[in-house]
Amino acid sequence: MTEEKIEYWRNPIVPEMELSTASFRHFEFAQHVHLDYHIGVVTQGGQKYQHKGESYHLGKGCISTLNPDEAHNGQSLADEGYQANVMSIPVEYVAQITSELNISEQFFSSPLSWAPDLYRAFLHLHKNLTSPHAIQAQLQLETSLIAFATELFERYGSVQVTSQKRQALSYRQITDIKAQFHDEIHNVFQLEGLATSVGLSKFQFLRQFKTATGMTPHAYLKRVRLEYAKKALAKGEAVIDIAQQVGFFDQSHLNKAFKQAFLVTPSHFQKRVI
Repeated sequence: MTEEKIEYWRNPIVPEMELSTASFRHFEFAQHVHLDYHIGVVTQGGQKYQHKGESYHLGKGCISTLNPDEAHNGQSLADEGYQANVMSIPVEYVAQITSELNISEQFFSSPLSWAPDLYRAFLHLHKNLTSPHAIQAQLQLETSLIAFATELFERYGSVQVTSQKRQALSYRQITDIKAQFHDEIHNVFQLEGLATSVGLSKFQFLRQFKTATGMTPHAYLKRVRLEYAKKALAKGEAVIDIAQQVGFFDQSHLNKAFKQAFLVTPSHFQKRVI
């Protein structure tokens, strides 16, 4: 690791959110603050930083949760340097999440936590948010982002979550949403539009849909697409055409999703049923 490098991205699902990947060896961050919540992990090596007079070591399996306007610095833990992925989440977006969780104070109680499961979830989410195909997977990405941020604040927010009664989706509303997925299977759906159609916030809709169906909207839609793909394969249609018909980016994305769900590729399945 010899190059000092940092790259930045934005994603339209939260336009103000900043995403970055960095590789540092000698570069040191002087004492500084951020305007947003900075969530970060290292993918190679380790980083050390000072925060409120305490020293912290960020390594694999740990997640850094820095609140806005909290001074800290940063440098490599060893001579070999380190690589890091960072997500800068706007204050306004966090305010929506903590409001849904009934958390009155919006800050993390610790700047560093050992959380291997969230570490892995963060890396997967960061990779997908910075993918060239991100614009075509908005429902999946926003669902994943809300789930990740919600879990982060439920675990490490400074105030315990209290129960709060939520408006429930009616049977008719659930049926209408499902019908929309079936009828417009090839469309790109957005969480905002689905929630607005039933008079709920994105966060309320996501939770209520999962409560009613046992699945997130994205997971439900993905499975429906795969079921339609199986029917089309059984009719002898070309895999590349099916991918577009049922809403996958391309044939490779259909292949990957199909194998994850059914343990065989679409081509293998088609050979067995025709």
